Amino acid sequence: MRKVLIGLLFALLAGAAAGATVLPGDDAAGTVSLATDRVQEYPQITGVLRTMATELLAEPGNLAALRQASRDNDDLSVDSIVQRDIAWRLQAKRGRGSLIDPVMTGPLSQFLALLRFPRQALLADLILTDDRGLLVAATRIPSDYDQSDEAKFIAPNSNQPGAVHTEGAAYDESADDYVVTASILLIDPVDARSLGVLSANFTLSALQRN
Repeated sequence: MRKVLIGLLFALLAGAAAGATVLPGDDAAGTVSLATDRVQEYPQITGVLRTMATELLAEPGNLAALRQASRDNDDLSVDSIVQRDIAWRLQAKRGRGSLIDPVMTGPLSQFLALLRFPRQALLADLILTDDRGLLVAATRIPSDYDQSDEAKFIAPNSNQPGAVHTEGAAYDESADDYVVTASILLIDPVDARSLGVLSANFTLSALQRN
C-alpha cells in the first residue's frame, strides 16, 4: 500500500510539473486501480515463474546450497534473526557489508542473475529465501534480510506446491515502474520438504506490452 501511495505521489508531482492537476479520482489513480484489477490477465507470470523454479531446482549445486542454507539457519534464534535483519538494513544503505556481500556474490545469486538475464525486460528482480523466509540470494539488494512476515513468503507456504501467488501492482522506486510480485514454493524433489520461496517482480509495462 505504501508503494502505491508513493506511486500516486510521483504521478501528482509529474502532473504538476506538466502544468496539469491530477487528483486521486482522476485517470492516474484509475490506472493504478485498473492495473491491480487486471493482474490475473497476465498468464505469462505463472509460466515464467514455474519455468525459473524448475531450472533452479534442476541444478544439483543449487539444491545442495538451498539444503545447506536451511541447515545453517535452523539453529538461529529469533533474537539472532532480528540482529541479522538490523545489520542487513544498515549495510543495505551502504550497498555492501559482511552480511550482504556473501549473499549477493554467492552462487545462488549468480544463478538468479542468469535466470533473469534473458528476461530482464520483464523482470525487475528476483529474490530467493530459505524455508524460514531468510534471504539466501537476490539479483538486487533487498531492504531487509527477514522476509518471513511478507505475503510473498507466507502465501506460497499456504498454497499447494506449484501454485503461484500473485500480488497487485505497486510502484517500485528502484525499477521506476509499477511491478507485480509473484512467488512460488520450492520443494525438494527428494523428500518433498520445503526448500524456500522464489519471488519475482514483474515489470507491469512489459506485461502490458506482451
